Amino acid sequence: MVCRHDRLGGQQGFTLAELITAIAVIGIVSAAAFPMFTSFLTAMQTKGAAQELTTILQQARELAITRNTSYTVQIDVPGNRLCFGDGVNCNWVGPGTDAQGYRRLSNQAQLAVVNTNPVFNPLGTAGGGRITVQNAQGTSALDVVVSSSGRVRIAQVGQ
Repeated sequence: MVCRHDRLGGQQGFTLAELITAIAVIGIVSAAAFPMFTSFLTAMQTKGAAQELTTILQQARELAITRNTSYTVQIDVPGNRLCFGDGVNCNWVGPGTDAQGYRRLSNQAQLAVVNTNPVFNPLGTAGGGRITVQNAQGTSALDVVVSSSGRVRIAQVGQ
């Protein structure tokens, strides 16, 4: 679009047809980008929940090492919450927990599938486990994997 200097009466600016064309192009590009943006947003919500769970699991590992005792991360899938304990009771209450020691993931993320509750021992190693985390809508999922060495990582579901 070029500003015209040779109009009648010395007027400058864009014609109505040029403005309508520009608005139409912006509308088409926006309509095409919207589905990609929502897909990106869903993926980032899921990744954020998986990263939060990874941080929580690392905290349980650090507690096991510093307190020289084993900690089980007990995951309550129906209640969509988790806690640290001795395998029977949730006996660690700290920042981010409620009065019973349970925590929830932010953004209403869901703890979907747990194959075993990870247990961290005083050496930092663990009984391995895999926890599937979903976004609030349940349309995207990632696995948080605890290896026997105590390493916690995020993986695609099933990997």
